[in-house]
Amino acid sequence: MRSGRVRNAALASGVAEEFASSYVAGADATEARVVVERLRRQGLLVSLAYLPTSNDEAETPGALVHALEVLDALAVGAELSIKPSSLGLRTDPASAASRLRDLCDAAEQRGAVVTLEMQGAEAYDETLRLWRGVHAHHGSLGLTLPSDIRRSEREVASVSAEGARVRLCVGSYPVPRSIGLRSEREKSKALVRCLRRVMEDGGYAMLATHDPTLIAIAQELAHRNAVPANGFEFQMFYGVRPLEQRRLTDIGYRSRTYLPFGPAWFEYLTTRLAARPRTMFSYLRALGDKR
Repeated sequence: MRSGRVRNAALASGVAEEFASSYVAGADATEARVVVERLRRQGLLVSLAYLPTSNDEAETPGALVHALEVLDALAVGAELSIKPSSLGLRTDPASAASRLRDLCDAAEQRGAVVTLEMQGAEAYDETLRLWRGVHAHHGSLGLTLPSDIRRSEREVASVSAEGARVRLCVGSYPVPRSIGLRSEREKSKALVRCLRRVMEDGGYAMLATHDPTLIAIAQELAHRNAVPANGFEFQMFYGVRPLEQRRLTDIGYRSRTYLPFGPAWFEYLTTRLAARPRTMFSYLRALGDKR
């Protein structure tokens, strides 16, 4: 009840939409297209992530296909980032695989690619099985491996040996102590080891980080392994370090912006605010000024 009142108050003030525009591409694909056009003019690639309001597993894949249709020519080179839960993996793995294959078909027809996210340790095995089953027929299907789960260093070896697209990140889901790394330093070191392995094995690395040190290390590893600037990419959230994103593309690297859009933009915004206290303070101050 209280969260509903907060939501309604924020929407009524007009501040929510204004503030969200820095982090979310809009409530639908038509609004997202405007942001995609602007980012493309800046030389940036995009990764579209749909924010659904319901638990209907068919909603997200359908919305992403619709987004490809709306983007039209802009869809070429785009990435569709999808959570296994949005495919119904936990309840019906066979249907999830079918939905993912259909999404890959639609993406490939328009020159786009799909990347499967990793939603924590408990879904790890199921997500790997899903990826392997569909990747056998769609070689462009990417996989996310978080370095805070210890086994990712082992899995990245077999995945990268297949020349796969591998998104590497520190991880954002809770991981049991028995199978995960605890300190940020340990996670970052594991991420570097995973990145090195992908580059050495000839896979396509997608480094999802905003850390300047990790970005510099990636450039050095690429140089050592003779990986060209277009042989890997950096990925960052929309609205986070935008100047750095443009700097990387200006000096010749592939820089991709993770671009969320969809009807659940407010819920996404509040989640981002909770993770960034300074941003929360700015938002609340702006909300107060509007009253």
